[in-house]
Parts: sequence; C-alpha cells; structure tokens
Amino acid sequence: MFEAERGPAAPDRCRTETVVSEWTDREDRQRIASAEYEHIMRSPAPAAISAYIDAGVIGFVFGEMWRRGVLTPRDRRWVTLACVGMAGADTPMETHTYAALRSGELTAEEVDEFLLFFGTQAGWPKGSAMLAHVLAAMAKVAEEDGDTMTLPAFVPWTDPVPDDARRARGEAAYEAVHGAPPRPPGTAFQGVADLDFLHGEVWTRDEHLTRRDRRLVAISCCAAVGIDAETTDQLESALRSGDLTFVELQEVVVHIAVYLGWIVARRLDGLLVDAAVATGTAG
Repeated sequence: MFEAERGPAAPDRCRTETVVSEWTDREDRQRIASAEYEHIMRSPAPAAISAYIDAGVIGFVFGEMWRRGVLTPRDRRWVTLACVGMAGADTPMETHTYAALRSGELTAEEVDEFLLFFGTQAGWPKGSAMLAHVLAAMAKVAEEDGDTMTLPAFVPWTDPVPDDARRARGEAAYEAVHGAPPRPPGTAFQGVADLDFLHGEVWTRDEHLTRRDRRLVAISCCAAVGIDAETTDQLESALRSGDLTFVELQEVVVHIAVYLGWIVARRLDGLLVDAAVATGTAG
C-alpha cells in the first residue's frame, strides 16, 4: 500500500543532501515527491491545487526534506510529533501519529511513552490535547486491521522510595542526561519537579524510549518555546554525550524548519553552531 516509485531515496543516515539533479523534469519530480508523501503519510497524496501544496508540501517537505537521510525515519517521527504537538495542530497530530503507527516505525507503547515525556516538556494541557488525537489514530489503525482497539501496555509509575533515595536517583539521572552533576536545589521546582520526577522518574524510563529519542523531543520542544538557555543545554549535552552528532543536529534543524517555521529554525541553527564550538564538535 502506498509504495509507488519513490526514486533513489537516501540510502542511509550518512547521506546529507537530496540529489535534486536526479529529476529529469517537473512531472518526474512531482511523481517521486508524491510517492514519498504516500510512503510517509500512508495516505494518498493531495492534488497540487495551490502553490502551498505544489512547491511546499509535495515539493520541499516530502520531495526533499523527508528524503534527505542522516536521521532515521524513527528520529524524524519523534521530531514531527513533538513539533505538531507544540504547534497545537489538531489534524497533523492525528495524521502523523496514524502514519507512524501504520508504517510500523513506532508502536503504540512508544507513542504512549512519548506522550508522558512530551507532557513534561510542553505541559499537561498540550499533552492531554494530543492524547485525544493519538487515541483516534490508534483506533483507526485497529479498525483498518479488523481488530478491537486495545490500550497500550504502559509501564507503571515507579514504586515509592524514601525521599533521600528518590533524590539520589534524580541527581544520578540528571548527571547522565546533562554530563555534569546538578547544583543543589534551592526551590521546590528544582528538587521535587525537576530532579525527583522529571530526571529520576521520567528520563530513566528506558523500556520504550531511548535517551536519543527523548533528546530529539526535548530539543524540538525547547526550539518551539524559544528559551535559549534550555535549548543550549540540551544541544551541548547531546553533543558531549554522543546522543546526536553535529551533522545529525543540523538535520534536526532542517526538519524543525518545516514543522515550526524558518524563523524558529534560524534561531536554533545559531544556537547549534555555538554549541558545537563550545563542545569542540564543530569539525
């Protein structure tokens, strides 16, 4: 289903440029780009009825950006879901969740775990809004398969532990994520919310999401909000830990440009260059 000729797509994560010269004419380009849309979205490509669809959606977004390689399809799914969730875009939240599930690149359990982490980055209201669209997408997949929809087999919240053990777990998780120990917490947020819960009880949930997965989501959410200090911390931590390379993060910026806008991406791109210089990873 939806596997028409897609042309010579990027063969692996090392490819950094779509070869535009592969297209011989406008019709050839349109055919390949439309096939890529159908491969990614698992639905028929829209007719090119406007400049926005022709040059934008079918042209650059699916004809070039989604075919660039460097990032895995799974990587791109996380960036996309985080961006459309931050944008509060109702239809894209459902269609992109459906496409990720229908393609098999993400599972229901992974998307459910994503929602928990997304809620910590974007806030519970945005997480709740996205949950409704995620459930609708899951129901659509089950209906197409002739199955009864079942809820994801989620991992329960961690068992209670003494306060000092909980704090120690959070501090260790913080250091693993950021590459340096946290400062002693001076507020309730720094202690209970950030160290104890976010780092000790969310970042450590590795059954369905990797640290790389969470990093992609965190960077996308930071970019959307535009808090430079938090964004820089995530970028530098990703580079120092090896979770993401400078080349991979450049591709994240291009992807974010599509789903959050060039204005957001231009700011993120500058922060990335500075982070790469600061961490000695620009070369």
